[in-house]
Amino acid sequence: MSEVRWEKLRPRDMEKRVNEFPVVYVPFGSLEWHGYHNPLGLDTIKARALCLRSAEKSGGIVTPATYWPIGGLLHPWTVRMSEEMVHDLAVAIFQQMAHVGFKVVIALTGHYGIEQVYHIKKSALEVMYQTGLSIYALPEYEVVADEGYRGDHAAKWETSLTQYLFPDLVDMNEAEAPDIPMDGVGGEDPRIHASKELGEKTAELIIERLALVANRLVNETSARERSKFISASDLHCQIINKFSWGCLGNESYWHGITALWKGNYDEALGAFNKIIQ
Repeated sequence: MSEVRWEKLRPRDMEKRVNEFPVVYVPFGSLEWHGYHNPLGLDTIKARALCLRSAEKSGGIVTPATYWPIGGLLHPWTVRMSEEMVHDLAVAIFQQMAHVGFKVVIALTGHYGIEQVYHIKKSALEVMYQTGLSIYALPEYEVVADEGYRGDHAAKWETSLTQYLFPDLVDMNEAEAPDIPMDGVGGEDPRIHASKELGEKTAELIIERLALVANRLVNETSARERSKFISASDLHCQIINKFSWGCLGNESYWHGITALWKGNYDEALGAFNKIIQ
């Protein structure tokens, strides 16, 4: 299997790979409390693992992960950075991806506080308007929202993914006793609902779909299609900015997200316009 980690490649290898398939996966995450049962770097190691597996499937290169997030729980061992810092960092990263010769960026944030999601998407938009890059910026659940995963925090879905991707790092024996509410966990109770099997099914589908998106975007040479992709991404960003967490309760929002990753840009624009107008 070809090496996909940027930091492991020699210059001639890198040049060959970028010329063959100019896609780069850029993982973002956090250092944040994810319950007593999960590792503190869950968001970041999850995102990079999914990026690595997707690049192995599609082709492309994976950058080192960015651990510095916007927001986060007010719990021990959680690092919280300003919106401006993370936004500017993401813009700089994306600009550099264009500078070194990539055509497509898959920017995957495993940390999905709404401010983080908004600013990663907004940064991507700014750079797409400035350069010829196509940047698909997303939390991993967007490509499997139709399967029921719409984000949680250290609960059923994140715990299941980590049980599959990093089985040695999850210890359900460290979680609170069954009769005690879990601290800093949001979503369906992982003590009841999480499983390695669910994690495997979900992770493999995310990997498959991210690889599909990468292949589509790198082969999408029509200026018209790229314009539609950017317009739909822009509307998506406007909705998050206007409605914040409230957009997650609107089925048109999820319809638009699914249409967007599938490349059905007119359908995505229609769904998002229903919300924004």
